[in-house]
Amino acid sequence: MRIRQNSIKMIGIITCTTLLFGCSTHEYTTNSEQLYGSKNLSASNYSSESLTIHTVEFSSDRNVNDVTVTLLDYDTGEKLASTKVNEDGKAIFDMVKPDHPYEIVIYKNEITGELSEQQREFIVFDPNKSLVTIETFNPSSDKSLAVPVVKQNPELPNGCEVTALAAILNYYGIGVKKTELAKDYLPTSPVTKRGNELYGPNPYEAYAGDPSKKDGGYYVFAQPIVEVANQVLFENNSNYKALNLSDVSREEILAYVNSGVPVLTWVTIDLKKPRTSGYWIIEETKEKHSIFMNLHAVVLTGYENGKVTIMNPLTGNETINADIFFSSFKSLGSHAIVIL
Repeated sequence: MRIRQNSIKMIGIITCTTLLFGCSTHEYTTNSEQLYGSKNLSASNYSSESLTIHTVEFSSDRNVNDVTVTLLDYDTGEKLASTKVNEDGKAIFDMVKPDHPYEIVIYKNEITGELSEQQREFIVFDPNKSLVTIETFNPSSDKSLAVPVVKQNPELPNGCEVTALAAILNYYGIGVKKTELAKDYLPTSPVTKRGNELYGPNPYEAYAGDPSKKDGGYYVFAQPIVEVANQVLFENNSNYKALNLSDVSREEILAYVNSGVPVLTWVTIDLKKPRTSGYWIIEETKEKHSIFMNLHAVVLTGYENGKVTIMNPLTGNETINADIFFSSFKSLGSHAIVIL
């Protein structure tokens, strides 16, 4: 059995301007608890009479090791057992009843010794399917997150934002296509010329132009992409939500990535200073919006030793100096979103 959808998860709380992983009301102040009937064994030692929970990263078979798994009786809410997963990402529980409902809670093991809840799953124990694989956030991966490579070309030459979003949604197991997002979900508004002036939308509210056009496609900022993501998540009965992280700091962005959450970020395509050429007049406000010529969106998937890894919708996976990356991110206005 492999569970991916309809989970209840709490991986972090944003309070004021600080990202607090480990301040959930579901925290524990103890380490792994051996209440009864649980054991931390190697993969070869579990039997069909036990329930084995195998924690793996989304969209991959990578073991998730730095977590604790708790078994609750679904009917009563009683906590039956709790244990850290072993080196194979497995937690093994005995004394489970066939055809009985249970709730599985996965916690991130904080360096403070506390446990932060990141996901809940409902199961009915079947002795014939005693190994249950649960996809979850990978809080201590020694590799970049396994976000699939999704490239924008040739269908969306100016659709980096929805392409990056499609990659993240695919990572969480939602099989939506980039072209579907662009055609059926993305709010767009044309950029038109009247006399000597260009008129277009507020990019904080809609995509300017058509992302499928090489000429006549521009860009969009975070909030419309958040709304697209949440509509798709709702239609897929997912409990995940997209959040607008714009204006957050480098430290906050990296805190998400280091807790197993990919971040959609806006940077310049060449990682140099933003370049503008001309402007369009925003229809509603009559304000002039300077047109960015090198705006791009990528998925931040990892950080280690002063370098970030990204999934670039133009080129695929890349490794970049973190200072250069975040300088570009900040210069464009610090636009970002996450799904968790």
